[in-house]
Amino acid sequence: MAKGPELDLSSFTDILTCILGILILIILLTGIDASQIQVLVSTPKEHTGDDKSPVFFECRNQSLFHISLDGIKQAVDAKTEAIRENVQNNEAEFLKAASQTQMEIEGQRLDYTYALMGRYVLFPIPEASGYQFEKFLEETDEMWFGSRLAALDPQTQFICFFVRPDSFKVFQQARALAWLRGFDVSVELQEAKNPIMIGPGGDRLYVQ
Repeated sequence: MAKGPELDLSSFTDILTCILGILILIILLTGIDASQIQVLVSTPKEHTGDDKSPVFFECRNQSLFHISLDGIKQAVDAKTEAIRENVQNNEAEFLKAASQTQMEIEGQRLDYTYALMGRYVLFPIPEASGYQFEKFLEETDEMWFGSRLAALDPQTQFICFFVRPDSFKVFQQARALAWLRGFDVSVELQEAKNPIMIGPGGDRLYVQ
């Protein structure tokens, strides 16, 4: 009996080999991408909801410092008015004076030129003295931290603590009091000398 022509499967096996190689490559790339996924940490406003506005405190030298955005704005506006009066509203002289101006507000050194654009860049003053608890559970509405909490509304505001490496104890005390008053609390860990940057409306700014 005559035999028919034999089938040549070499092309088919080459195609299967190529497909298998592509699948292996896809698996390897997927594994590499998965290992490099970064975990995103929410900012304080994202963590507690955009319906609440932040109130900032810094924990440094085992002390508390209040970063009042209203207080900073008022101080910047007053400084701006004073400079304009001194230079008689001369824009060139105003810009020159502004570039040489430094401000100190509640234990922070403020970059005035950034403040003119609504961006508050605050550097810690090492020798500044903040508020320290004697017996934090006995903090009343007449005391420094208690009076500030009493002036806030936990329904519309939350507390954001900036915590330096030397001040975890005072942070834990202040956080406990804020929780007892019904406030949502967020925390941002800061290096010892890093500036704190806050944008318009209390939005946090970060180094790019």
